[in-house]
Amino acid sequence: MDGPLVSSVVANVANIEGGLNPQSIRFTNITMESDQYICIRDQHGDQNSIVILEIGSDNRVKPSQRHKMSASDAAIMNPVAKVLALRSGQEIQIYNLEIRARMKGTTMSDPVVFMKWINPQQMAIVTSTSVYHWSMEGDGEPQKMFDREEDSQILNYRTDEDCLWLMLIGIKAAERKGHIQLYSVEKGVNRNIEGHASCFCKWKPPGATQEINLMCIANGSGPNPSCFIAEVPGRDAAVSGTFERVSSAIPMSEPGDFPVGMHAHDELGILYILCRSGWLYVMDVQTGLIIQKEKINNSPENVSVFVTARDDKTKGVLSVNARGEVRLVHVNQNTIVRWVHQQLNNQPLALRMATTGDLSGADDLFRQRFETLLQTQQLEEAVKLCAMAPKMMLRTPEVLRRIQAMTAPNGQPAQTIYFKHMIEHAKLNEFESMELAKVMLTKPQGIDFVKKYMEEGKLCESEALGDLISPHDSRLALQIYFKGKAHFKIIGVLIQQQEWNNIIQYVKREESWSCDFNELIGRVINNGNVDGASSLAQALNQDPAISGSLQHDKIVEWFVSKNAIRPATAYLLDVLKNDSAEHGALQTRLLEINLMYSPPQVANKILEQFQLSHYDALKIGQLCERAQLFQRALEAYNKVQRDTSYSETTLNDLKRCIVHTHGGQHALNHEWLTDFFQELSKDDALACLKELLTNNMQANYKIAVQVAIKNYEVLEAKTLIDVFLGFKAYEALYYFLGSIIRPHGTNAEGCQDPEVHYRYIEAAAQVGGPGLQEVERMTRESDFYPAERTKNFLKEKRLQDLWPFINVCDKHSFMDEMVRFLYDTKNLGYIEMYIQKKSPMMTPFVVGSLLDVGCNEDYIKKLINSVGAMAPVDELVAEVEKRNRLRLLQEWLESRLSTSQDSSIYNALAKIYVDTNQNAKKFLADNQGRYDASVVGKYCENRDPNLSVQVYEQGLCDKELIDVTSRNGMFKHQSRYLVSRMDPDLWAFALETEEQEQYRKNLIDAVVSTALPEAKQADEVSATVKAFMKANLPEHLTCLLEKIVLHADDRSEFKHNRYLQNLLMLTAIKATPEKVMDYVQQMDHFDCNVAEIASKAGLYEEAFTIYKKNNMNSEAIGVLLQDLSNLERARVFAEKVGQPEVWSAVGRAELAKGEISNAVASLIKADDAEPASMLIQTVVNSGEKDLYSDLVKFLVMARNKSKDETIDTELLYAYCVTNRLSDLEEFLGQPNLSRTGEVGDRCYSEQLYDAAKLCFQTVNNFPMLAKTHMKLKQYQLAIDAAGRTNSIQTWKEVTYACVDAEEYRLASVAAQNVIVVADELQDVIDFFEKRGKVEELMNLLKQGLGSDRAHVGMFTELGILYAKYKAEKLMEHIKLWKARLNSHKLVVVCEQYHHWAEIRYIHCKNEEWDAAARVMVDHSVQAWDHEVFKETVSKVSSLELCYNAVGFYLEEHPDLVNDLLITILKRVDPNRIVSEVGRKNQENISVIRPYLEAVQEGNHKKVNEALNKLYIEEEDFTALRNSLETHDQVDQQALAEELDAHDLLEMRRVAAWLYQKNGKYGQAIEVSKRDKLWQDAMQTAAESGDKEVVEKLIRFFMDNDLHECFSAALFTCYDYIKPDVALELAWSNKVLDFAMPYAIQVLREYIDKIDDVSSQLKDAKAQAETHVQGGGMGGYSQQPTLMISNQPQMPQQSYGGY
Repeated sequence: MDGPLVSSVVANVANIEGGLNPQSIRFTNITMESDQYICIRDQHGDQNSIVILEIGSDNRVKPSQRHKMSASDAAIMNPVAKVLALRSGQEIQIYNLEIRARMKGTTMSDPVVFMKWINPQQMAIVTSTSVYHWSMEGDGEPQKMFDREEDSQILNYRTDEDCLWLMLIGIKAAERKGHIQLYSVEKGVNRNIEGHASCFCKWKPPGATQEINLMCIANGSGPNPSCFIAEVPGRDAAVSGTFERVSSAIPMSEPGDFPVGMHAHDELGILYILCRSGWLYVMDVQTGLIIQKEKINNSPENVSVFVTARDDKTKGVLSVNARGEVRLVHVNQNTIVRWVHQQLNNQPLALRMATTGDLSGADDLFRQRFETLLQTQQLEEAVKLCAMAPKMMLRTPEVLRRIQAMTAPNGQPAQTIYFKHMIEHAKLNEFESMELAKVMLTKPQGIDFVKKYMEEGKLCESEALGDLISPHDSRLALQIYFKGKAHFKIIGVLIQQQEWNNIIQYVKREESWSCDFNELIGRVINNGNVDGASSLAQALNQDPAISGSLQHDKIVEWFVSKNAIRPATAYLLDVLKNDSAEHGALQTRLLEINLMYSPPQVANKILEQFQLSHYDALKIGQLCERAQLFQRALEAYNKVQRDTSYSETTLNDLKRCIVHTHGGQHALNHEWLTDFFQELSKDDALACLKELLTNNMQANYKIAVQVAIKNYEVLEAKTLIDVFLGFKAYEALYYFLGSIIRPHGTNAEGCQDPEVHYRYIEAAAQVGGPGLQEVERMTRESDFYPAERTKNFLKEKRLQDLWPFINVCDKHSFMDEMVRFLYDTKNLGYIEMYIQKKSPMMTPFVVGSLLDVGCNEDYIKKLINSVGAMAPVDELVAEVEKRNRLRLLQEWLESRLSTSQDSSIYNALAKIYVDTNQNAKKFLADNQGRYDASVVGKYCENRDPNLSVQVYEQGLCDKELIDVTSRNGMFKHQSRYLVSRMDPDLWAFALETEEQEQYRKNLIDAVVSTALPEAKQADEVSATVKAFMKANLPEHLTCLLEKIVLHADDRSEFKHNRYLQNLLMLTAIKATPEKVMDYVQQMDHFDCNVAEIASKAGLYEEAFTIYKKNNMNSEAIGVLLQDLSNLERARVFAEKVGQPEVWSAVGRAELAKGEISNAVASLIKADDAEPASMLIQTVVNSGEKDLYSDLVKFLVMARNKSKDETIDTELLYAYCVTNRLSDLEEFLGQPNLSRTGEVGDRCYSEQLYDAAKLCFQTVNNFPMLAKTHMKLKQYQLAIDAAGRTNSIQTWKEVTYACVDAEEYRLASVAAQNVIVVADELQDVIDFFEKRGKVEELMNLLKQGLGSDRAHVGMFTELGILYAKYKAEKLMEHIKLWKARLNSHKLVVVCEQYHHWAEIRYIHCKNEEWDAAARVMVDHSVQAWDHEVFKETVSKVSSLELCYNAVGFYLEEHPDLVNDLLITILKRVDPNRIVSEVGRKNQENISVIRPYLEAVQEGNHKKVNEALNKLYIEEEDFTALRNSLETHDQVDQQALAEELDAHDLLEMRRVAAWLYQKNGKYGQAIEVSKRDKLWQDAMQTAAESGDKEVVEKLIRFFMDNDLHECFSAALFTCYDYIKPDVALELAWSNKVLDFAMPYAIQVLREYIDKIDDVSSQLKDAKAQAETHVQGGGMGGYSQQPTLMISNQPQMPQQSYGGY
């Protein structure tokens, strides 16, 4: 049995984030005022901080919060809020940590020694002399409560709930003697009591009506530690006097131990007394009985507990011990009562705890007590016991029925006592409420009492109670339905009231209940409320949360079945408002019902106003066509074509409908039809267009034109042209093409298709009249007709007006052909009009063509003069010049000089004068700027190059001048021009381009020898030099510069020019490096940066000389080191110079060469710490540990110069590598910037574990510290380090290391912190299993189950281990922890290891009834149990399992099959049971006979047949007859035929009865006659009512001389025998005596009938006479009463035999 306590570690304060000083884990530093916060004062060196640990509602510790604060003496957290109280000397401050603000503060007059929160609003302050209470409300100061009387160390302060009793708890450290000062606030009296811990308990004794206030004091001093419990008065009541004081011994387990904490569980009336050593004592307050004692510290060493607090969530106690463990201990409510009952054998206490705590565990005691009370007629006591029993275990229907059957000793009904007591003390349960209501409703005004009890909350609301109340008070019943969640009853009421929105709101509010709205709507429709159903359906559909569950098609069919087309339409329109593809069938149905059952206009309106695009278009199209909705039909057929592949059938449908363009209201709208063609595919549209033209083209061609205009882009204009041409519809083509070429009413451009434009011109020419004007306009304005084709057409057409032809030629440059055509056709007048009025700019081309055809020059000159200045000069000159007839224009050009400054005129005249040598040089000089120099110069190049150069120079035509002078060897002129122009681009063209490359040398010579010496301006020289440099001519440039700089006289301004000297140096470096040293020595005005260029060019000595010449030592040493790589020469230079920067460069170079020692010496001389990183990296890369000694020297120097993280880090590592641990510790003890953790990692990886340990300890890297301890075999220290980091990975590593080292105890301690993390559990299990440590693993998991952090995985994995290795413990484990197992995972393993009984148990507890049933069937040997199987199969969801279970029982347990069948009676189909049983073995039918008889009342056919077969086999004709009389579902005809052949007479009688019952009277009579059952035959004949059958029977009797039977039959079948037949038979067979009684009876009957008729005639006659004498009926005329009798009789018409 599990113990009565649950103990678990909530947290460990030593493992908080950031670490905790071990010295902070003590009484003076840690406070815990409640179960929500732990407050710790921590100190690291000079840093003081407050650490707050918050414990969540699930007892999990949240991440710690650290607040840096100044030093304080004490700190406590408010019990419920993030409010912190700090004490420092005599000053107390209150802070709100959430808003980071000070709330209030005070300074006491005496030193403060202790403070504690009494409650969230009040604090107790204990000074050296007094005790104060300080309220947090307002600004009040602390109020003094009483003076201290003893000088002791204060441990705690406790008050009762009303703060009337105050206890100050202290201890004298030397004696460890506890002292409590008790103070009564009301009396103002002190009392000193010996004790270490105390508390107050609010406890309600058994039978009491209110709680009492108990004072509890525990004393650990002296030889007899004890606990004292006494009642003290509270605010609301004095001492009750019912509680006897208790003084009970505390059996201390360790000497010198004493209580440090005492807390009460008020509901159960128990005390937790927690001692310093970790022992916990649980005591009953009433008796002082020790219920349990247990040591909560699982540690061999003595770890003291110093702080405790009450845990309000579990009513337990929290404690903190010296190891920092925060442990929670509380009562196990599942086992405490059973523990007291069975282990302590204290039944009264068990009963009391079960009652007050509502706990299970003593159920058998309550039942025994109840039975005893009933047997002894102690009815009231029995009722009280029922009320106080936990979990309502005695308030069951069975108990209530027993009490209802009893009578109280005073004669009062026992149930009255029962209900009276229950109503006074509790709320009735469902069954009790029903029974009381039944009783009350039988009395007058009983409903008022029921209503009163309902208002008081004494009755349990249920559907059954509502049904019971409904006939008496419907409103109260509705309230009960609401509270009892009787959903269908509530919905029924709302339906009656037509509150549709309330129905929706109710269903949405009741999330736990799902309503079938489809069934709900159907119910409303079937009730005839069609409009209401429509409103409800639409309201439901508008709710997004409900609409998805509606079966719209089913709802619509319900409406249609009631001929409710309009509501169905309204509902569908609401559903289909979003036009969703999934509603295609509903769209079809909407249109279908309106096309079939409503006027066509309704469907047309729906299609017009609502967007529906997913209906069955073919079906709707056919319906629309039938309804003459041709427009809708076309839309539907087009939709079919669009949504599916091409269909010839649907195209025919389109063509059939589209021709209805004229004739009545159903004709298609022409405008719509035009738009409709836009929706058709191209092929369909063309086919329909042809159909329109084929059917009455004269009427439809305008529609066709409009269709073509609107759709030509899709149908393609060329195709439409072919269609119209195919029908020779030129006029239609003319209008169509004219519209698309010139769109009317829009700004859009017309069609630009050349074929369209040509066909339009052609059609316009064919139409004539106004069409000819269009031909002229089109040829003039259009840019898109095919020019050649149109030109040829117009030439062939030979229109009277030639302007269209001229337009085409003019637009498309057919000038030559036009001129030749007009010239050949003698239409020169058109030529004159063309160039004079239409296109003067075309004069050059006309003149050219006329010259080509040999036209007279005089006519041409005349023609040119007629155009005058409008003719373009350039083009005209070009055309004439091409034909060498330029002089033809001289007169015309000279005439224009006075009126025009056009350069073209001067160009032309210049050409003429050059050709004719008419003083051209003077004309060119005088008219400079008026002609185009490039044109005229080009013209002169081949005629006179000097003129050409003149023209180019005047016009600044640079490139042209260079080109002509180069080709003609004019280089001196060219060089002077280049130097004077100073144009870099022009120089580049002359010196760098390939086309001038062959002339370059000549040019350079001319420049050097002629042009440059003649230069007088420095800019000209500079520009020339730059040009040479850019052209990459260094040798030529050098010669040039030497001549200017070195060889010039001293008076020359160019000799000392810095720029030219630099230029000479640079040029020499590039072209003649051997001269550079000479230039360096000869020149002094060049820049020093020339040295850098020389160095880059490889002239290192020259560069060094330049730097040295200019005292640039740093740059000079750089050349020696970097360029010359002469380290020895560099050292000599450094010694000579003696500059730090030079030594620094040498040191760096030595470092680069790997000369570490020399480098260190040089760097020290330079006092240069900058290369520290490089030096460190070099040493690291070398891998030589010996170098670290030199490195230490450098790093010490570097560290003195600057504080650098890298330097400190590497110095630390150097100490580690050189094993200078003392220096290492000294370094770590000083302030430094080293990355200590990183160095520790490096040392760890290099197995320098001792050095690594020091590093990790310094940075509190507990994970790596733990690893280091493991490497050093220090496993206990590893666990301590892991505990401080609280890292799962670290705990795992420590666990594995301890296991490998066979330190199983330590491994278990470490693993406890891993297995509580679900994701890590499997890794631990795999590790243990691979190493064969299964027993240790199971012990580990068992130990972990007691932790409050134990999770499902732990329970499951332990079960799996039991399944694998200890099967005998598996079932016990499952039963004990069934609620905390991963059932599925455990079942999989159990299946693998064949633990079927356990699998069945798991399935049953998880209510997986189907799976449980299958397991019992498939593995019956281990898993089957009859009672369990019955319960299981009655709850399975799959009915197939029920039928399979029957087969299973028939095979293995046939004796129990009927018991099983009775259990599942209501779940299975009896007919199928019979079939299944009979299919396997017909003999099994007899086995289930009890079941069949039990279900036969349902009148199932196969059941009846099976039982009837059994009765026949047993020849039990009585049972068979009874079965057939009460259960008619059987093939009676077949059964009758079977019984007809039976050997037993009674069976044949049953057959006759069956024939009679089924109207087979003849067969029934034959059976009776065959067995000579004459009475049965007569009764059958009478039953038939058939005269023929009766007559046949009496003839049979007469034929067989059965005269007595004949006589009996006459009376038995009296109503169906004809008298004449009966008498004839009797007379003919001479047996009138047998018929005489019948004859007498017949005669008497006829006489009576005659008398009745006679009497009726007399009465009628008397009435007629009275009527005549009275003058008729009220003065009306004496006509026949039925006027229709006087009308001619209409012959009856026969219809098909009817």
